[in-house]
Order: sequence, then C-alpha cells, then structure tokens
Amino acid sequence: MGRTALITGGTGFVGGHLAERLTAAGWRVRALARAGSDTARLRALGAELVTGSLDDAGAIAKGAGGADTVFHLAAATTAPSEAEFRKINAEGTRNVARGVLRAGPRPRRLVYLSSYAACGPADGGRPRRMDDPPHPLTAYGRSKLEGEEAAREAAGAGVELLVLRAPAVYGPGDRAFLPVYRLVKRSLATIPTGPERRLHLIYVHDLVEALVRAADAPPGTFAVAEPVEHTMPALTAEIGRALGTRPRRVPVPAALLRAAGALAERFGGVVGGAGVFSREKAEEMLADAWVCDLAGSEALLPPDQVTPLAAGTAETARWYRTQGWL
Repeated sequence: MGRTALITGGTGFVGGHLAERLTAAGWRVRALARAGSDTARLRALGAELVTGSLDDAGAIAKGAGGADTVFHLAAATTAPSEAEFRKINAEGTRNVARGVLRAGPRPRRLVYLSSYAACGPADGGRPRRMDDPPHPLTAYGRSKLEGEEAAREAAGAGVELLVLRAPAVYGPGDRAFLPVYRLVKRSLATIPTGPERRLHLIYVHDLVEALVRAADAPPGTFAVAEPVEHTMPALTAEIGRALGTRPRRVPVPAALLRAAGALAERFGGVVGGAGVFSREKAEEMLADAWVCDLAGSEALLPPDQVTPLAAGTAETARWYRTQGWL
C-alpha cells in the first residue's frame, strides 16, 4: 500500500506542485481546504479533500489520522496586521501540531515549510547559519519563526519534525515574481541604490523535491536553495534573456523606498507595518544579503540536481506566456 500525506496549503502555489509530485510518486494525497476554495486541481489529481482551516484542529486531526507525513505549507505572506500574521502562521501552525497529536493513528512525521524571513538576512555579510540567533525583520518573518516554535510542540511529543527554510520561490504558477517579469518585458529593472545585494532563490520544482525528500531525511532545521548567490541585476538580466529584452536599470534610492513604505502604511490602512508593502518590507529589500549556510541540505536538494537560474527563469517565462500572464 502507498504512503499517505496530508497537505495544508494544497490549493496554493507550492502546495499544488507538491500534490502533483506526490501523486505521481504513488502517494495517497489528502488536502486541508477551506470551504469555497478552488480545489479543481486537487480533485483532478484524485486528492481526498478535508474541509477545514488552520483554526480547526479537529479537521486537521481528521485529515492527519493514519497519514505517514503531514506537510504544513499553508501560510499568510501578506496580512493587514501583525496580529493576523500571528493568527495564521503561528497559531495556525500550533493547531496543526495539536491536530497531528490528536490524530489516530498519529502521523510519523511533520514537515514544516518555513522561510529565510524567519531567521533574517545574512549576519555581517556572511551566510546565516542555522544555529545563529534569528533576527527576522518583518511581521511575516516573526510569525514564521513563532510557527517553527509551535511545530516543535509535536516534536516534543514524539513526532519527527523537519523544518525547511526556503528563500524566495519562483516558477510556473507564481504571482510574486510576475510584476518583475512584466517590468523586464518593458525593458525596465528597478534596483535599489547602494551595494549589490545578494540573495538565494529556489525554483518551485526543486523546493518540491526537497519537501518530498524531507519525508525521510533526518529530522532537523535546514535551509534549501540553489547554491548560488545572485544579485538583483543578474536576476533581471536573466529574466530579460528569457523574454528577449535587455532591461534598463532604474535606480531607486533607499530613502525613496523607505518613504514609499511609510506611505503604503499610512494610506493603505496598514496596522503595524504588516501589509503588502511597508517600512519593514523596505528594510527587507535593503538588507545586504538574503543568503544562508546550506550545510546539511545536500540530502534534501543535491547540488547536481538543482535547476540553474537560467533554466528556471526561462521555463517560468514560457509558462507565463502560455497562460497569457505576460
């Protein structure tokens, strides 16, 4: 008999890809889905739908019962307030941990998808290690760090826990990078002034492979990414090659970026700087580097199997065009 997985966030960008990958590998897939959400992709895969949300530990326990692994991917990346981030990313994860513990039979493992935002940017310019003290810059990052602690409630009761900290994820189906592609298509690339900032990225199919391997890898907390440090100019140039354009660099002064964040808070009705754009988000963009020490992640994402940026951006561009997004 094949293995069974419960996915939270299965209707989302990464979750949909994970459901497809697990189904192809012979897993039986269950997905926690809110009433009224678009579950067409999951139903087409033959996934079993469990109606519920992250505030319903009973529904989570029902879905987790008899599963081998629970993949907790559901999260808020934008929210109107820090309290809302905490409700979904911290308290929601606590409900997942408690649902896992209430399930019968109890799952063997919980895999929690966290973020580089939870640990914060590079420390003094060097890649941040997993044992470095966390220093999240945003409400989102703080809530994801709290989520990591909440997930450890399950580990404390004997459930194996693996936490994956991922950087910015791109690929077919992603909307976060779509505005960048649209600008580059117009031969424009807005880049903050100052030093060239470094960042890790991960192609969605690579992240999904890491998640699948996380079901059997040794427990712990790991950063996963393409093991190459990129700069924003290099990223936009690569997107330009995929689109057949040569983007012109448009420098954005740091003071202007911070002012835009303050205005977004004031006129967007944002409370506590936790909205789509804010002063916190501006500081996140201005950080010197979003890179982590990838030591120990080879079992999850072998370096020789990672999708290079050129291939990933090209495939993403093709998908956007096919869907009429560009």
